[in-house]
Amino acid sequence: MKCISCKGELKDHSTHDYNDLGTCIIIVRGVPCQKCTECDEIIFNFHTDLRIEKIVDMLKDSLTGEIAVVQYSETEIPVVRYSKAAAA
Repeated sequence: MKCISCKGELKDHSTHDYNDLGTCIIIVRGVPCQKCTECDEIIFNFHTDLRIEKIVDMLKDSLTGEIAVVQYSETEIPVVRYSKAAAA
């Protein structure tokens, strides 16, 4: 498969996905992706993109802090590994 930006070669990789929801930030770690060897463009497949969306939707209303970090999983319910509350 070729990169849509520069036509470089895509290789299997993993990355972190950052979701700024205004009131909080959710970081999903270890997300499988394709990464361009030339321009470092990151591409998620359709299934992975939907899974990230589902993870964020499951967490966004239950977070008590400003930042939450979760590990990507295809099947498990996400567990918040780190959460930082706002400073008083």
